[in-house]
Amino acid sequence: MITEAEPFNLPGPRILWANKVFYDRTGYTPEEIIGQTPRILQGPLTDRATLDKIRKALEAWQPIRAEIQNYRKDGSTYWNEFQIVPIANKQGWYTHWVSIQRDVTARKAIEAEVHQLAFYDTLTRLPNRRLLEDRLQQVMAASKRNQTYAAIMFLDLDNFKSLNDSHGHAMGDLLLIEAANRLKACVREVDTVARFAGDEFVVLLSELGNNQAAAHTQAGLIAEKIGTSLAEPYQLSACAETKPITHHCTASIGVATFINHTYSASDLMKWADAAMYRAKAAGRNQICFHQTII
Repeated sequence: MITEAEPFNLPGPRILWANKVFYDRTGYTPEEIIGQTPRILQGPLTDRATLDKIRKALEAWQPIRAEIQNYRKDGSTYWNEFQIVPIANKQGWYTHWVSIQRDVTARKAIEAEVHQLAFYDTLTRLPNRRLLEDRLQQVMAASKRNQTYAAIMFLDLDNFKSLNDSHGHAMGDLLLIEAANRLKACVREVDTVARFAGDEFVVLLSELGNNQAAAHTQAGLIAEKIGTSLAEPYQLSACAETKPITHHCTASIGVATFINHTYSASDLMKWADAAMYRAKAAGRNQICFHQTII
């Protein structure tokens, strides 16, 4: 694609020429493209930060390589990898921009799938243990930096094994998926719900304020909300043709709150895990806090 060299201000340099591959890829005709600006290919999913980076390079007459999500004429999206270079005339004045573009949608899809498999549980789509550990480090750093409390909860489903034994692992998987959905509904966007292993989940609560008692109370209220939600009956059916079964399942929850920590992430996880096992030993469907606020 070739555009004029200026102006840089909105709406931007106008398109002067594009090849047949461009028209086949975007669904536009030459009559619809020539005289327009590249903004015709942009939409809500087009990254503004990348556009700003491109604009700064153009203003400095620098070549740039980037990847951006563009829109076809029919509204569908595709990933576009391109390199833009300035072209000068004999006098050394820049007169045009030339961009070489490549559709990398398939590669981006593979990258997204690899990322999903690496950092998310394949059954529940929750963050897995690997991503949880990274999120915990971030929450710990933010807690120390902002001098605000945070909390980590370990929870174990109390009556999960009996479902697997009686109705098979397919039903158990359905319960785990439903439990994951209920957990996500109980917390804020800034919080993290992760599947730790088997029927164990972990919840990270951030930004609980700088008051120790209030943070402890807030963490306890969220734990109670989670316990109440998970205790609601589960209607499980492997397929539409089979009659659903009703299963009752509670959770044992262990909580550790922290601020300005001097301990490791593994220590926090160990203490929340130990509190969870105390809750289970106390009769299940209980909430136990680690003895001290860290």
